[in-house]
Amino acid sequence: MKIKQITILPQFHCTGAACPSNCCRGWKIPIDDAAYEKYIAEKGFFGFLLRCFLLKKEELTSFRCSKRQYRCPFWGLDHLCTLQKNHGTDYMPRVCVDFPRQLSNFGTFCEETLYLACHEAARLFLEQARAGIPFTFTETSGTANYEENTTNDDLEFLNYLLKSRDELITMLTNGCGLTTSLLTYAKDAQDKCLSYGAINTGVHLGSEQFALPSPLDYLPPKSTPQTPSEPFTVNASTMYTLFFKGFYHPSLKHSSPVLYKLCQKYIREFYTLTKSNPAAADKKLSKLMECTYDYVPDFDALMTSYYIYFLQKNFLDIYEDYCFLKHMLCGMAQVQMFKLFVALYCKDRRGKKSAPLPTDELALILAVYERRAPQIEDALKEIYPIIPLPSPG
Repeated sequence: MKIKQITILPQFHCTGAACPSNCCRGWKIPIDDAAYEKYIAEKGFFGFLLRCFLLKKEELTSFRCSKRQYRCPFWGLDHLCTLQKNHGTDYMPRVCVDFPRQLSNFGTFCEETLYLACHEAARLFLEQARAGIPFTFTETSGTANYEENTTNDDLEFLNYLLKSRDELITMLTNGCGLTTSLLTYAKDAQDKCLSYGAINTGVHLGSEQFALPSPLDYLPPKSTPQTPSEPFTVNASTMYTLFFKGFYHPSLKHSSPVLYKLCQKYIREFYTLTKSNPAAADKKLSKLMECTYDYVPDFDALMTSYYIYFLQKNFLDIYEDYCFLKHMLCGMAQVQMFKLFVALYCKDRRGKKSAPLPTDELALILAVYERRAPQIEDALKEIYPIIPLPSPG
């Protein structure tokens, strides 16, 4: 089988106790079936301890976490995993062994990337992006030790998605930018999938007879009044919706103190103003973003790299649900909110430090943000109300 690894993955090594945003804290630790069976069969006091910390619900089996600390019960005072130290990697849940690796098996090939919710993965991403090195896949042959995670068998459609992703990345690399024309492409491709009845009838979409659109047909220079190519931006009111309808939750105070502090800054700066005077909030948001370039001169290039990496990691999710518009819009919305948190962080540096924001600090913001960023999807229907979201057959 072909194994495709994103360029930064071979460089990754867990920093353990030195990590400023440890993955043993901040979320529930899901337990896979194999680990669960091993835990309930374990004898002696160790087995008793394991079972005491298990929480089995209908939708999820996990380790019990303190509601105030949101930390794994096996996370030691030395900030290392006591399960791994005392009993080896075989006793760790699969998610702990794999994280931050994202392992996708499509049957004929696998893609392996890194979740940027890990500080070290975020640092590697930022270093490569700032060096201007493109994010590509290195291909090898091997055997996947993880199961296929798709139910689709339309290989022609999968090849179309691979080609479209390459074309989108080429457009962005050549300076296309995040424009509304990309969303026009997404909507057109999704509408054609729906009109061909792919979900209900099993029609294979990648063949030439269905002529799904190419992203290259939506390059800004070829735009028309019917396919506008304005930059995709988010005003203060839309940001408010993204923040409160999907992203923010009071539990962040305990699960992610760094992110919670940034959220409180946003609330203080924009909560009342956005509700009472949206135009003034737009001006304030614009000024906040502009000042960020003093500390992150390569801000625009980094945000483009961030979206490209999002496509590398998430675009093939369309193979399962055909939701072009949802996935591409979600990535754009995540870019806009990440820009907001970087800008809020830089605001405190004014008058104190004039030096550019260090990569390590930026990586910390990115890592804590990425852990919560997928929740933005909950607000997409609020900001883009007409999104036809097909459901698998």
